[in-house]
This record gives sequence, C-alpha cells and structure tokens, in this order.
Amino acid sequence: MTFGQKLQMLRQRAGMSQDVLAERLGVSRQAVSRWERDETMPDPDKIVVLADLFGVTTDYLLRQDGGQTAAAQPRNNGGRSGTGRRESRDFIDRMGYLAKTKGYLLGWVLVVWGALDLLVLLLMGMGVLGMLTMW
Repeated sequence: MTFGQKLQMLRQRAGMSQDVLAERLGVSRQAVSRWERDETMPDPDKIVVLADLFGVTTDYLLRQDGGQTAAAQPRNNGGRSGTGRRESRDFIDRMGYLAKTKGYLLGWVLVVWGALDLLVLLLMGMGVLGMLTMW
C-alpha cells in the first residue's frame, strides 16, 4: 500500500473529508488530494501530525512494504477511551475556526445592541417611553 492509499483509507475511516483534513493541517484541499494520488509527499512535520491524528505510527505511513509489525498497524481501540476526547477536540477546533473567521459578526451584534440601548436611553430622556408605558 502506498502512502496515498493509506492516507485516503485512514481519512475515510475517520469520516473526514479532504477539506476538513486540509483545514486541520493548515494546507489546501488540493495538497491533500495530491498526497492521496501519490503525486507529492507532505512535509515531515505534517506526517507526524497525520500519524498523531489517525493514531498510527509514522513508520506505518511511510513504509510501502507488506512486512509491517503489529505496532505499526493502525491502532483500533474499539470505540473506547479517546473517541470522546477526539470529538471534544473537534468541537473546540471548529469553534476556534469560527471565532477566527466569523468573529467580526459578534462585533456587529454588539454594535447594534449598543445602538438600540442608546436609542432607548434617548427616548427615556425625552419622556417618550414614559408616555408609551402609560397606555
């Protein structure tokens, strides 16, 4: 099995799209696609991150021979400990991504809220709200 075939198998087994994997690694989707087609290889630091992400060794990812040891095979913990931690980490990563990319929306919400608050204070000062509450 080539590196690209292993990467594609591990990614699909984890239920990840190329876009999600690319986002987590800080690369483009096209880069992940080229890795899976064995056109290029990722940088060594990305290989280490991939091994940690999928719970395999770098040896497993890089070796192309069939004589892999049991320690080099993908670790499968049968859905026990670690999956909850991974899911919570995914949630935290996604919320961080949203805060980085869409955080300006929170600023606009606060600006509108402040403007409405000032409008209410202005109307109260003019006595308009006092007349409305009497009806």
